[in-house]
Amino acid sequence: MIARSFPWLPFSILLVLVVVTFWLSRFVQPINARDTKSRNTPDLMVEKFSAQKLSEKGDVQYTVNSDKMSHFAEDDSSVLENVIFVATEVGQPKLTARSPRGQLFKGGDEVQMEGGVVVDAEAGAKSPPLKLTTPKLTILPKQNIAKSNDGVLLESSSGKVNAASFVLNTVTKVVNLERLNATYLSPR
Repeated sequence: MIARSFPWLPFSILLVLVVVTFWLSRFVQPINARDTKSRNTPDLMVEKFSAQKLSEKGDVQYTVNSDKMSHFAEDDSSVLENVIFVATEVGQPKLTARSPRGQLFKGGDEVQMEGGVVVDAEAGAKSPPLKLTTPKLTILPKQNIAKSNDGVLLESSSGKVNAASFVLNTVTKVVNLERLNATYLSPR
């Protein structure tokens, strides 16, 4: 009887293919699966951050200032510290919103301010100065909208208004308030 030896060549080729496949599957993992720390690390940090939006005529429409801005490339968002948002439109009273924290989303098309937001509106030709206080404020500059669903206190020389939520359109000057309680102070 003739004894046959084990066919080593096909077995060694199969073994090499298994090792290469395993190595490739480990090497080609997505970045998110390999390194979750990179998602929480900013790609850009700026001290004394300031950005302005200009109209087509070159007038400043609004300014966003912050003591520190950290940008995250994963979702194109930015975290802000000590935020000041100033809306300045020609012929309109200046609006200034301040908060200890904020975030920019969608390249600055959405500004979220939180941590005790205070908005001051200068007096206009037909309106007294106003002060608005809310825990959280969302500003959509392109849509000229400011809104909050976290409660709001609106104060002026003529009274106070407490509301559960509000939406302000800065172009039409219309404020929609929900579940409100108002106090009117008559002039003396």
